[in-house]
Amino acid sequence: MVTVGEVVHLVDAVTGSAATLTPADGGWQVREGGPVRLWERIERVLDAYDTAGAPGPETFTLHVYDGGQHLRHPQMPGLPLPRP
Repeated sequence: MVTVGEVVHLVDAVTGSAATLTPADGGWQVREGGPVRLWERIERVLDAYDTAGAPGPETFTLHVYDGGQHLRHPQMPGLPLPRP
């Protein structure tokens, strides 16, 4: 994540996806590009986190195996982490 002025740029170097957030009318205008919709994914994770009661980091587990990595919590969907 890089902030230039008030504009926030998110870049996923693994997939080449990007999102740009620009302040607009008291909210944000979001533009996304690439195979992964980064901002959509962030919103899903934040919604699940809030629904789970904002659990602390000690309640998460990281599962690493030949097929990749997943961050897990008993009250949230698994979050696959990209492989470099």
